[in-house]
Amino acid sequence: MLPVPLLTTLSYGLKNTLFESNLFASQIGIIAYVWMLFVIAISTKPKWIDKMIGLPEMYLVHGLIGLGGVILALVHKMMIQSFGLIKLTGTASLILLLTVAVYSIFFLSGWLTSRIKILNVLKQDLERLLRYEISVWLHRLNIVATLLIFAHVILIPYIANIKPFMILFFTYSGITALMYLYYHFMKPFTYKKGILIEHTQIASSVTELVIQTKHLWNFNAGDFVYLSFPDVDGMKEMHPFSILNYDKKSHQLIFAIRNWGDFTARLNSLPKGTKVKIDGSYGRLLQSIRENKGKKLVFIGSGVGSVPLISLTISLFEKYKISFIRVASKQEDLIYESYLRNLSNNNTNFNYFSQLGRLKKNQIKNIVNDNKNSYFIVGGSTQMMMGTMKLLKNAGVKKSQIYGEKFNF
Repeated sequence: MLPVPLLTTLSYGLKNTLFESNLFASQIGIIAYVWMLFVIAISTKPKWIDKMIGLPEMYLVHGLIGLGGVILALVHKMMIQSFGLIKLTGTASLILLLTVAVYSIFFLSGWLTSRIKILNVLKQDLERLLRYEISVWLHRLNIVATLLIFAHVILIPYIANIKPFMILFFTYSGITALMYLYYHFMKPFTYKKGILIEHTQIASSVTELVIQTKHLWNFNAGDFVYLSFPDVDGMKEMHPFSILNYDKKSHQLIFAIRNWGDFTARLNSLPKGTKVKIDGSYGRLLQSIRENKGKKLVFIGSGVGSVPLISLTISLFEKYKISFIRVASKQEDLIYESYLRNLSNNNTNFNYFSQLGRLKKNQIKNIVNDNKNSYFIVGGSTQMMMGTMKLLKNAGVKKSQIYGEKFNF
């Protein structure tokens, strides 16, 4: 729907002119441009989108529309000839878009690597070599490409002379530019501030962080925030982490983070007192539970991916009946095991079970049979979540009764 006003005015402006034969190719190019603007707009993480579908789903839409825009731009390039600066700006933007698309599909979206094991292993190895901040800046080449498309359009005389179209074109571009500029230059002033007061190695590859905030904030159980360390080189870009717990009395945020990429591998080396910036919180886990009020809760988690489920347990075990099933490849990955077992032993509302190795098909069937009319939340790696959700559906659980937030971004 978004491109329709531009397509209509463009069609009217080129009707009965010498350039009417270029209309279809031009419309494809405009659709590609509008889709790229949309990708930029939703990359600013609007709160209303987070509350409606959640940021993980938003980033999936972001990736699909971005890829669609690149494909349309390529089709546009093949359908129409151009010369001089018009050709240069169009070709340069397409090269940048193709480069970012390939890079994003492999490194940032997780959609492809979560489905092909060998690519996932290769991605994890390469992530140790590529700094997180470099990845973020490479992705921002989308902005340069979009600016080149903007210049490409206004350089075409027979399109620039269509005033109704150009008014809309500048409006669409201007609104997107304002959203982007606000997000990068104004929103940082609204970030919450904190101080790192403790980091503890709770497993060979997991660090517990404790951050002291100055004021009482509204962090929901199961949510995630974006953290950055503005005074530390290589850690100034925001990175998403699930909240383990937020102590409202002491105003302390607690995280359990796997040390994997270059960003997280440095957490243990940060000195106490390091300044922290916090953006958020984001997430729909608690909201989705409220939307399914009255149902028993079943959490199925794996490794560090179970952190938001532990957060929900801490917050909800007195109000809801909860069954928590957790798996891990190694015993040490069952972080906070003793806490959860003690909680289960002392509360009739909460039942906990853990094991090493994946849940088998017959185990999933038994879980479903023992928890009729329940709401299932899954947390873990993308591969684990996809596999578990599929088994739950095969065991008879409706899609609407299963939820999880995949961190593919």
